[in-house]
Amino acid sequence: MKIAIQTLGCKVNQSESASLEGFLRNNKFEIVKYSDNPDVCIINTCTVTAKSDYQSRQLIRKAARSGAKVIATGCYAQLRPDELSKIEGLSFIIGNSGKDNLIPYLSALSDNCTISDESNNCRISISPPDGPLTYQPYYSSKSRALLKIQDGCNFSCTYCTVPLARGRSRSLSKADIIAAANMLVSDGYKEIVITGIHIGSYGLDLSPKTTLSYIVKCLADHFPQIRIRLSSIEPQEFNNELLKLIEDGSVCPHLHIPVQSGSDNILKAMNRGYNTEYFKQIINNIITSCPDISIGTDLVIGFPGESDKDFYDTVNLINMLPLSYLHVFPYSKRPNTRASLFTDQIKGKIKRERVNTIIGIGNIKKMNYITSNIGRILDVIVEGKDDTNRYYKAISNNYLRLFVTSDNMNAGENHKVRVISLTDIGLIAEPLK
Repeated sequence: MKIAIQTLGCKVNQSESASLEGFLRNNKFEIVKYSDNPDVCIINTCTVTAKSDYQSRQLIRKAARSGAKVIATGCYAQLRPDELSKIEGLSFIIGNSGKDNLIPYLSALSDNCTISDESNNCRISISPPDGPLTYQPYYSSKSRALLKIQDGCNFSCTYCTVPLARGRSRSLSKADIIAAANMLVSDGYKEIVITGIHIGSYGLDLSPKTTLSYIVKCLADHFPQIRIRLSSIEPQEFNNELLKLIEDGSVCPHLHIPVQSGSDNILKAMNRGYNTEYFKQIINNIITSCPDISIGTDLVIGFPGESDKDFYDTVNLINMLPLSYLHVFPYSKRPNTRASLFTDQIKGKIKRERVNTIIGIGNIKKMNYITSNIGRILDVIVEGKDDTNRYYKAISNNYLRLFVTSDNMNAGENHKVRVISLTDIGLIAEPLK
């Protein structure tokens, strides 16, 4: 049976798809690209915005039209299986808790059995998203691996459905994390990206309780030969212990810290639990200790009640801070969230104009950070040849994509390079002699 896996959404979804691929490969399933006419297509859906809902449905319909049998899983499948069940050609809808073992469903498809008497012959299997975490084999063609150490969220941001789709925060044990990292290192991965829905809450549910900084230091001590990178972390959960790990080189000089808005009024309405002054202090403290670090952030624009002043407060905050890149999202009304009931929704035209303004600021900031690295020496991991076969593609420790001129490099190798120029294709670098 040939299986293709298509993934939408966050790094957690990407990590889970890679683990699912590893699990299926170990069980003798053939994993192929979607273009290779798979027998079964697994769509790992996302529901963070209305756009991701649409993209999920679009992928499912496309896969069904191709003649493949289709399994939908992920957060959209978890929250609104009734919507997905209306799509013709969809065989199974599996919630997040069932994502790590799809073999029974694949076996049913391979036997060509009657799947169900339900609407459109689509069987739905949804369980509460609160099961204990386990580690599965991992497969990726890249040199970097995503290690999911945590799932779920105990926060209650008024716009977000993630706690509904993922459940309460749960952490992987230290022993399982070390064992998982050992497998990844043995398999040749050179960088581990620590990921989760809410990694800053790691360990608070364990007995005895522990912390993110503790488990990251354990990984750095056990595996000094690999790079460790943090994925997104909330402002109120970044602390001096984590900063020290970046300062001493144990963790990559790259952070993603979502601010969501530059207006204290909107942050309060979002129930984010901090204000703009707190966020400024966090960012400036990091930059003071690590001047060359890359810091990205998320912004939700057009949140209900966002006045012109609220928006310009956001513009001013983003202009003021030394951020390297922005991920900008127009506010999207999500079912069963408090913000969806707010009456002062922002008109689409205004929302689009504001989003475009912030994207423009983000483009300038990104270019400024990229050009500031010309002349610098960076640590990179080689990913392989580029499409032109002239350069080696590489990712730096501060999260820049580089094109390296060399006749003698191999995928997965660590190198020190000097950034020499910026061209139409990106930053050009050369190995240190």
